[in-house]
Amino acid sequence: MRLPLLAAATVLSGALAVPAAVPAFADSAPPAAAAPYSAAAHRPGVADHAAWKKALDDLVAAGVPGVIAEVHDAHGTWTGTSGRGDVHHRQLPSVDGRFRAGSNTKTFVATTVLQLVAEKKVRLDTPIERYLPGLVPNGQHITVRQLLSHRSGLFDYTDSLWHGNLSELYQTRFRHWTPPQLLAEAFRHAPYFAPGTAGHYSNTNYIVLGMLIQKVTGKSTEQEITDRLIKPLGLHHTSFPGSSVRIPGPHAHGYLRMNGPGSPYTDITEESMSWASTAGSLISTTHDLNRFFSALIGGKLLPPALLHQMQDAQPLQNGATDYGLGLSRLTDPSYGTAYGHIGSAPGYNTYSFTTADNSRQVTLSLNVLIDSQKLKTATNKALKTLLRPTATPEHARPGR
Repeated sequence: MRLPLLAAATVLSGALAVPAAVPAFADSAPPAAAAPYSAAAHRPGVADHAAWKKALDDLVAAGVPGVIAEVHDAHGTWTGTSGRGDVHHRQLPSVDGRFRAGSNTKTFVATTVLQLVAEKKVRLDTPIERYLPGLVPNGQHITVRQLLSHRSGLFDYTDSLWHGNLSELYQTRFRHWTPPQLLAEAFRHAPYFAPGTAGHYSNTNYIVLGMLIQKVTGKSTEQEITDRLIKPLGLHHTSFPGSSVRIPGPHAHGYLRMNGPGSPYTDITEESMSWASTAGSLISTTHDLNRFFSALIGGKLLPPALLHQMQDAQPLQNGATDYGLGLSRLTDPSYGTAYGHIGSAPGYNTYSFTTADNSRQVTLSLNVLIDSQKLKTATNKALKTLLRPTATPEHARPGR
């Protein structure tokens, strides 16, 4: 998602301008800068890996209240946690805890659209006007493919929703938005560019795609995704919040810092995610996201030709990673190529990636809205450490 102070170097978004000072709504102070209170949790057949645990501890030392991670490969599944699930207490975040997965939602939406393409109910290169007549300005020149790949040029409504102000975001956190209201906010603004001439990450694209799924299937997008992906894959702790402002089941509290690095943490765990809708409202766990991306990259959800198009990633003007059809691509000499998505919501940042050969799945979730270069650098380093192949653990057995 695109949120205040989330720079493109960290998430697939640009930044919104935030005033130098905003009213304080802080209800807690940051934890003392002591050695991270952490632990590695295990599932059967997995050896401890000190480097992974240290990567989580380093995130807490950099200022993240709490972090959880799951790494799955041929040797088994490792889960780790560090920091605090609640800054008022020294209780670790639950490794099985749920969180707001933000824009990881987009890959679920894109996979559903591409399944409809496989069923010949939708065509990638057909203008959206054919499916949703009169909804999108210049819709006769914007294709489904361009919406999926953020090449429509449509203005991102979150660039103006809170006027770049964290205090306004906080004060309106229980407001309910409808998809038509979100689109009306987007369409008040001129597009970034003519369709297909550039790439610019925009949540507006995925609100339109959500309405496309509903129009074609006759069911809500949330229900269609549940029926096609969540239930068949056994993602038992993944859901859409609907009108609820709460996260069901065990979960860490989510935080943001109203006045930037060094200011107290503000608890924003309870909030309406209606503003994110089909662009970023999903709730999930590290285990469920790893299972989903493994199934996707493993070819279990789409025909090979469509998966290949999904993975055909190109640069975006405001994105740190190359982007395909609802799928982000990372490359690094230490692990090669990985596909997945980054999700941010007020209070949470989540990174879920699978190596190109589907041999390793990694999901890393932080219970804070990233707001500094220090946190960005620490998070990128941790993700790289978790994705990097390691030697076979001496006592490991196959897991999952």
